[in-house]
Amino acid sequence: MARLRDRPLRPGQPLEFAVHRVPFFLEPDYPEDTAFEETNLERMHRKWGGKEAFEAQKQRHRLKERGWEVGIEAFDAHRTASNTLQSHRLVQWAAKEHGLEMSEALYDQLNHAHFVDGRKLNDTAMLVECAEAAGLPGPEVAAFLSSSEGRQEVLQMFAAVQAQQIHSIPTFVVDGRFVVQGAAHADELERVLRKVEAALADGEELQGRPVFATGHEPKLAQQAAE
Repeated sequence: MARLRDRPLRPGQPLEFAVHRVPFFLEPDYPEDTAFEETNLERMHRKWGGKEAFEAQKQRHRLKERGWEVGIEAFDAHRTASNTLQSHRLVQWAAKEHGLEMSEALYDQLNHAHFVDGRKLNDTAMLVECAEAAGLPGPEVAAFLSSSEGRQEVLQMFAAVQAQQIHSIPTFVVDGRFVVQGAAHADELERVLRKVEAALADGEELQGRPVFATGHEPKLAQQAAE
């Protein structure tokens, strides 16, 4: 976050942190068959018990308005919902093989393709296209997606998320002790990270352990269930 970088509490020593995305299945019972699909609007009506209940939830959550604040003009309400195992596998693989910056670039591409353009998250052609747009080699990505590599790791990670009593996304766990849930404004996340920054300035030790084992151990882990 730019404000943390540009205005550190300790001059010349901005807080450094890494983001590890942990897989979460909004619809864990969706079949993996690529032929299965429903629109997100159908899913929301089913989840909330009808159109009126969903409209009431939208007013409480105000996700559309939060999107406007960060330049997202519209979420495609009729976007195609599908099983997300393939996309989770791909993001985890990108982080492992090509680093967290690359996996974040990929995640941005996937978000736009799904939430704005309405495309399916288990569409192999779309996943390869997004990976190439992020800078990943297409043939390598296609070969990975055609394998079963990383499948069990993703499923095990999801089980670990459930064991932590995390049942909604996004959920941010910072330094193993601070939790921010929901589509929080950047100011809220900054306040939490400033607490960690202030603790470091006072000579306190960080918790030093992420909540979920990821194979990456940064000095400060900010983890997000996605």
